[in-house]
Amino acid sequence: MNLFQRSFHLSQFIFPNGGACLEFGVFRGGTYAYQAEHILRRYPASTLIGFDSWEGLPPETEGVWTADRHAVGKYAAPKAEVKSRLDALGIKEGDPRFRLVDGFYSDSLTPEVAASCGPLAYVNIDVDIHSSTVEVLEFIGPILRPGVILYWDDWKDPRDQADGAWGEHYAWEQWLPKQAGLEVETIEVNPLEQRSMLVTAAYGKTLASENLPTVTQIRYQAQALVEDPVKALKPRSDNDGMTALKRQIRTLPVVGAVVKKLRDR
Repeated sequence: MNLFQRSFHLSQFIFPNGGACLEFGVFRGGTYAYQAEHILRRYPASTLIGFDSWEGLPPETEGVWTADRHAVGKYAAPKAEVKSRLDALGIKEGDPRFRLVDGFYSDSLTPEVAASCGPLAYVNIDVDIHSSTVEVLEFIGPILRPGVILYWDDWKDPRDQADGAWGEHYAWEQWLPKQAGLEVETIEVNPLEQRSMLVTAAYGKTLASENLPTVTQIRYQAQALVEDPVKALKPRSDNDGMTALKRQIRTLPVVGAVVKKLRDR
């Protein structure tokens, strides 16, 4: 199981009652189909939205270095190829759990689309270049919440050697300091510099206030997915189910207030 796959499953551990999974850079649909298959098999309450122009990469930000393989028009792929993968999984067109949003991000990433996504659980950022990453971050920023997992596919590819910063990591380093109230921790980094991150706080809310697993519990699950993914993905025991139920009950205003009062004693 690779880091992308582990990060996706980790998001579903954090949100056992489902959430929206967003993929930026669908290309031929390999990672999109992986998520779709597991939503069908394991996580039926989750949804999946993919964003792609199908025309390849747009121009890079002026003055920002980019690798030759990320030139304008690279990674174009027919949307029909993705649809055929979904057909093979038995996913019918119109299934509300699965959606593809067409167009370059400058046109397609609108506030209306953001509002239609629903509560986030997972974001796969595979857009290669700085300009697209900036647009993705501006889009997801207002709808991030504690517990969301961010996966970066092209953070800083070891094949790329350039002075200064570029691409996805440069956009993140520029964007994050401007986001008051947003706190993020890196969970895992692999030798290719791909990485997963956890939103621990967002705009006045925390993992604890949302009755989500702690950072420690999330890190233990991430390690379990490395060591024994088959065991880590086994259906939860009744005990685990009761824990999840308790977390949900505590989100009720009256119950939450009582729990807080007892903790403060």
